[in-house]
Amino acid sequence: MKYLILGLGFVGTHIAEYLSEHNDVTVTYKSLNPVKELYSKILKEKKVSLIKLDPLNEKEKLEREIEDHDTIVNMIGEIQGSYKALEIANVTIPKLIAELSSKNKKMLIHFSGLLGIIGNNVKSETPHLAGITPQTDFEKTKLEGEKVVYDTCKSNDSPIAILRPTLVYGRYSAHIQFITMYKFAKRGIIPKLSFSFNTISANSIAKMIEALSESKETTYFYATECNPVNVSKFFELMAKGLGRNKNIEIPIPESLAKIVLPSYIKSLLKYTRSTYDCSKSSELIGDLSFDEKEIIENASFLHNLDVNNILIPT
Repeated sequence: MKYLILGLGFVGTHIAEYLSEHNDVTVTYKSLNPVKELYSKILKEKKVSLIKLDPLNEKEKLEREIEDHDTIVNMIGEIQGSYKALEIANVTIPKLIAELSSKNKKMLIHFSGLLGIIGNNVKSETPHLAGITPQTDFEKTKLEGEKVVYDTCKSNDSPIAILRPTLVYGRYSAHIQFITMYKFAKRGIIPKLSFSFNTISANSIAKMIEALSESKETTYFYATECNPVNVSKFFELMAKGLGRNKNIEIPIPESLAKIVLPSYIKSLLKYTRSTYDCSKSSELIGDLSFDEKEIIENASFLHNLDVNNILIPT
């Protein structure tokens, strides 16, 4: 199987690393910062091909790559920025990818996000996007992107799978929330919080993508483990990964956390009182246990970035 992964980030790095064990994998990037340089080095050692590609300005090159691969995995997207920037990354580019993938009858796997629905054991809606009313610019553009991708592929009778991951973790993560946890753990501070999130490992997402690529099933679902994880557990595992045995535990009321946490993390707090249906994820890959080892190894990865002065959120 030949996979084309559009977008070089920490999740894409995990996916490419896993798939490269038995498949030909190509990953595209628009530009490289020091962290993405490290991702590219990791993948090159796994014989993954990397190519520089700007989808909007190199449409012919993008189509040639799509034509040459069996499964297209779209990881391009933004979580912060102006509405225009979010719209380009989350709507305009996915629309182009869907048009070219469906034109060439390629399996498209689109990486989306939570769309603002909260509740207990939230299930995928029927029909697609029925009753969803997103609130933030991120949610609105992700919903619009989902709609255009799904409708484009369906109208061209081409397979499309949309993943809505909950909180994604993995050893290569350099997302702002994990850097924040690392910095607390580095100082031996363990905030005791009441928040819990549904989580999913990047490695599990890779396995889901492999299964969907083989089945060519058209679907959309929440990519998630079944049991929520308390946020304090991440801080504890980070400290363990840094070899810290003596830490200070500080209880933090929810009201205070909402004030002091970074804006992006605060925007996720509404999801802490919700759980998401894991049945499709379980059907695809079976075991969905929370992988503590990935967080411990993530602390080591972030420490390596730190000592090399490249601890950059990406």
